[in-house]
Amino acid sequence: MPAVIKDSRSPAGGASPKKNRLPVAIAAVVVLIGVLFAIKPPFVVRPLPGREGATGGAGSQPTESSAAKFVDGVWDKLGSVFDEKAQDIAKILPEIRADPSAAGEKYGRREATNPYNYMVKGTGKVAEINTESAAGTAMVEIPGLSEKVALQIGPVVRGTALRDATELVSFNQFANQLDYADVSKEMNSRALKTAFSAAPAASLAGRTVTFYGAFTFDPHSKSPVLITPVKISL
Repeated sequence: MPAVIKDSRSPAGGASPKKNRLPVAIAAVVVLIGVLFAIKPPFVVRPLPGREGATGGAGSQPTESSAAKFVDGVWDKLGSVFDEKAQDIAKILPEIRADPSAAGEKYGRREATNPYNYMVKGTGKVAEINTESAAGTAMVEIPGLSEKVALQIGPVVRGTALRDATELVSFNQFANQLDYADVSKEMNSRALKTAFSAAPAASLAGRTVTFYGAFTFDPHSKSPVLITPVKISL
């Protein structure tokens, strides 16, 4: 009679106790991690600076941006700076055209090797209003000048002349270029609201205006100088 040998291995198709316990252990770990994340998440979701409250309920108010706060601190000084330092554009523009470098050193301001920026004033007749582009302009004829100048009327305002023409703002006051650019946009926006608060731009055609503003001079451009106005009176 042949000897009977007992096989100590589990029957085919059966699962070992260790293999049965492994999925249970993994599931327990996953649940534990989920509980820990719910109690103390490893990250916090915050709105971008200046956007807090922008999507809040009916009673919420948007938080003022850092650019707006900065401009709050210099805006009241801007008017007096232009009153004191703005040059008659009928006088200096021919000098700028004739010798941009010399005129820039005499009347302008710039940072590093960027183009010169000028604070100017003038009186002239609004010959036409251009609104075909979002960057609208009012073309002004000034006695004594052989060329028209363009006052920006928006809603899009080009350039950084208003920020760069005075000594109220410099790049060293900011952590990065984006913050510096945001301040320029904020100043441009406020300037147009102030300049056209008494008389909307569309109503100025054919009228004589006195303006204060700033422009950046590009010696390679053939276009009229583009002035960002800060004050306009009739």
